[in-house]
Amino acid sequence: MTHYRRRAGFSAPLFFAIARRIGLGLVALQFSSLVGAQMAPASPTAAKPAEAPPILPDRGNVTVLKLDDQLRTGIPIKDNRALTFTASDVIDGVVERDMHLQGRAQIRRNGTVIKGDEIIYDPDTDVADVVGNAEMSKGNVNFKGPKAKLKVDARDGSMDLPVYEFGDTRASGKASLLTIKSGDIFGFDNASYSTCNPQNLDWYFTASKIEIDTEQKEMTGQDGVMHVFNIPMAYVPYFSLPMGRERRSGLLPPIAGYNSKNGVDITQPYYVNIAPDKDLTILPRYMSQRGLQLGMGYRFINPAYVGNVMGDYLPHDQKAGGINRWRYDWQQRQNVFGSTMGGPGSVNAYVNAAKVSDNKYPTDFSQTVAGSVTSQFRQEFGVLSQLPSALSNWTVGAKAQTFQTLQPNLPSVVGAPYNILPQVTAVYRSNLVPPTSGNDGKYITLPTGPTSMLSTDFTRFQYNIASATPGTAPGIFSQADRTVVKGVMEYPTITPGYYVRPKISFQSNTYNAIAFQPGYQPAQGFLIPTVSLDSGLALERDALEMGSFFGRQMLLSLEPRAFYVYTPYVNQANTPLFDTADQGFGISQIFSENTFIGNDRISDNNKMTVGLTSRITEATTGADRAVFTLAQQQQFTGQRVGLTGNIANPTTYSDTLASAGVRLMGNFNADFFGQYNSQLNRFVQTTVGGSWRPTMGRSLNFGYRNVWQPPIQASPFNPIGTPAATTTDQYNISGQWPVTKDVSLVGRWGYDSLASKTLNTVVALEYVRDCMVFRSSYSQLLLNNNTTTQIMFQVEFRGLGVVGDNPVDLMKLNVPGYMPTPKPLPISTFENYQ
Repeated sequence: MTHYRRRAGFSAPLFFAIARRIGLGLVALQFSSLVGAQMAPASPTAAKPAEAPPILPDRGNVTVLKLDDQLRTGIPIKDNRALTFTASDVIDGVVERDMHLQGRAQIRRNGTVIKGDEIIYDPDTDVADVVGNAEMSKGNVNFKGPKAKLKVDARDGSMDLPVYEFGDTRASGKASLLTIKSGDIFGFDNASYSTCNPQNLDWYFTASKIEIDTEQKEMTGQDGVMHVFNIPMAYVPYFSLPMGRERRSGLLPPIAGYNSKNGVDITQPYYVNIAPDKDLTILPRYMSQRGLQLGMGYRFINPAYVGNVMGDYLPHDQKAGGINRWRYDWQQRQNVFGSTMGGPGSVNAYVNAAKVSDNKYPTDFSQTVAGSVTSQFRQEFGVLSQLPSALSNWTVGAKAQTFQTLQPNLPSVVGAPYNILPQVTAVYRSNLVPPTSGNDGKYITLPTGPTSMLSTDFTRFQYNIASATPGTAPGIFSQADRTVVKGVMEYPTITPGYYVRPKISFQSNTYNAIAFQPGYQPAQGFLIPTVSLDSGLALERDALEMGSFFGRQMLLSLEPRAFYVYTPYVNQANTPLFDTADQGFGISQIFSENTFIGNDRISDNNKMTVGLTSRITEATTGADRAVFTLAQQQQFTGQRVGLTGNIANPTTYSDTLASAGVRLMGNFNADFFGQYNSQLNRFVQTTVGGSWRPTMGRSLNFGYRNVWQPPIQASPFNPIGTPAATTTDQYNISGQWPVTKDVSLVGRWGYDSLASKTLNTVVALEYVRDCMVFRSSYSQLLLNNNTTTQIMFQVEFRGLGVVGDNPVDLMKLNVPGYMPTPKPLPISTFENYQ
């Protein structure tokens, strides 16, 4: 079959299932009436139902073992109530007084197993003397030695020259003496400790005394020496280390590295476990070129609130002329009343505030690329509430927002936004019914009927233009009040095979603004309506001819879409810009009603957008293997409203957009996006990317991006005009690949062909063994014509700790598909089952 059919989705299967059941029920009703007339009347006394035949035949009093499909651990039994089992080649002695087990001797009780060549057991004291090849196992703990004296309940005893293994952490070692202090605390004299394979000790720890608490997941010791490849590396007179993921106070692994901004950079964190719902991390950081910085991070969580407070302080920065430098970051969500998840009558507040001491702080101290390029810090306080009972369709909110805009590269300036002091909003939505799921859970039923929305927004914008750096002020107003009212009426029709969304909306803006300098016209408001109609089809068919190519059953779909919008032209040349920008042009933006983001501009429209999407989808999983989209917008009248003024010569044809994404064989991906200008007969934007990931830990990626800027005519806000030019022409290559069984290389190279410069370079190495991981990276980043070099390294001794600065985040950011080395799974309770 090559014919398309309407896609089955939403509530269509529910309707057909109900109709089928009703039809079968009517037919069965007719047959039941005929059969009932021929049946004999029922007996007045109800007969007992016949007993079902037994699944297993009756075997009398013989016990039959019940088969189980998996190993299970039973309910713990107290030692004084557990039975004791013994086995050996020869048994002699006095019953309940003295037992001699010789030859493959063993004693079992409540999960504890004691083995040896010979065992002398005293039931009165519950003590077993084991001679020759002594072994004791309990849970995932195993000890072996030449002889031992142990209590069978494994809560007391000793063993000479033990070799031990803890399955939970894969830790093992040996000692001169084992002392069992309780069922969970084990002491070792002159012991070694490692999580490596005993035949391949890349690292091990020795100490005169080691005590391991398996209940508290803690190891303490004295006179510890760390050995790496049999070379002593460090000595500590006393140590305390966690052996699990439970939180506990103490030193965290140090972070060390080098970069060209700070020199040698070392941080030694200290963790304080205050309570189950709060903790504190102290972060002293030494930088050889700057001095000692103190940082702290406080986290808290509660059913009514959650948040964190962080800060850093560096007195007398040696490299910056001795100035004091600081940073704070406070984030918190607070439930004031009602439910934390929202709902009628709920009131929730939030704080999101961050600030730094100077313009260069992020560039100098941030340890990530994203932090280095941050130029704005926000201080925001707000509250949001859904009104109770009959007014629950209303949501009201208020917030105050100020900005700290940094200027790290003067005379190149960064534009600053207006402060918002305050903003008050109220939104009404007529239909708050959530989608409901069908009985089978496969499809959802969307709410139907007309929907409406009404919103109001009052905002006071403030900015001290007089004290601002020249060229950074966001506009000509020191203060302005703006009131925005929006209304929407929509009547959607959604079916499995098509949808139609007619919508009518309006927006009204009023301003009370005074220019900082005289001579400007008053701020102009507007009232603009919009009418739109969005529609689409969903057709699909079985793609039998593609089954052999993809290796499974596939579906091929066609999804045509048509979108029309009309907005009349209203002159907005004298309307100020407070929070509005051009949203760009892409697959999602081409089907939008407004080409601007924000409330200060409404684009005039009289256009039809037509698009077609085709998908190749796995029939069983629904995963897309290939998606192709082509969209074209026809403007019947050219758009005249521009961001900074009226467009002088509006065009009536927009660009054509095309995108494609292909996923082949589960390991090869290719993506393409293109924006073609039919008037200029050339591509304006082109993005090409591809990746190959044959197995975990192997990936190769390629990316190319080209952006061509058409000419922009002169205007009052752009008096010179901008000629046509290519603004972006960049290449990126990255990947992760093993070169040997233990060594993998990770790298990235970004190149700007316009400036003929390398933008960023990352070269990293990973050395992985069963118990040790070494990572090292070298990176160079060109930012604002300044090159920053950073060297990071990390050594992870699994089961013991981590030393160095973790470069994993750097690798994840720069290499798509990067997979960190997986950690080995803990040994199962049944892996060494006795």
